[in-house]
Amino acid sequence: MNTAETPNPERISQAGRRLVIGCWGVELLPRHAYEVMYTPDQAVIGFAFESQRGHHAFSSDRVLPFFSKPNSLAYVPDGCTVFSSSQGGGEYLRVTTPRDLAGSVSVQRQFNDFIDPIAIDAAQTIRTLLLTDAPATLLLEEKLIVLAERVKSVFHGGLSAPRQARSMTSARLRQIDEIIDSTLGEDISVKLMADAVGLSEAFFIRAFKAGVGKSPHSYLIDRRLAAARVLLESSRHDLREIALAVGFSSHAHMTAAFRSRLGITPSRLRGD
Repeated sequence: MNTAETPNPERISQAGRRLVIGCWGVELLPRHAYEVMYTPDQAVIGFAFESQRGHHAFSSDRVLPFFSKPNSLAYVPDGCTVFSSSQGGGEYLRVTTPRDLAGSVSVQRQFNDFIDPIAIDAAQTIRTLLLTDAPATLLLEEKLIVLAERVKSVFHGGLSAPRQARSMTSARLRQIDEIIDSTLGEDISVKLMADAVGLSEAFFIRAFKAGVGKSPHSYLIDRRLAAARVLLESSRHDLREIALAVGFSSHAHMTAAFRSRLGITPSRLRGD
């Protein structure tokens, strides 16, 4: 592919998906710049599939910078005024429900950046069901209930972050994202990432898994898929060109990753 014609994964993102099922409202928000302010009349469960940075405030005029970890669970209680803005955004699952998720906890507080493998699995399944445009209602409802139960567990102390997760700070995660984004079409080694953040390879692998919920390799595949999805929407380059541009060895390799992670082929996602 001519370098001058290499598509830019940062240009555009795909349309969001919305669904109402029983008492649940489900929305898959694409990666794009945003600035919003709202006061929800129902509890909001959030899940960030990608890291994102910006500024936010909760029930306060004090706007602070934020960096959301990828694969992280979040929660905002009803009545909590939210301001949030980001120049780049990131794919995000937003679930609303009238259910009481705090239970006996007297003060409901918002939280974010909570890494939990069960919540990750549930959110990924929900995303797949939304992307296929023919969600299995029972399975979708089951996974929404799982997310709600994980929020309850955070409130009642049933979940806590592993100690090693503290080593994967926001600054280190930003460094890893910058390395991946700048070398997306190339081979990326564990040593390259570990050296960049000043950790041994073995400890880096453990700390990254604890802090992000996935291995470095699995996270790299997620980043490549996210970039490929943007290119599918923003360009008419063929699938082989897109695959090579984001670091897959072939069109077949990329298609297999799409099927495995998203439950849909790149050509179907594009609408070909």
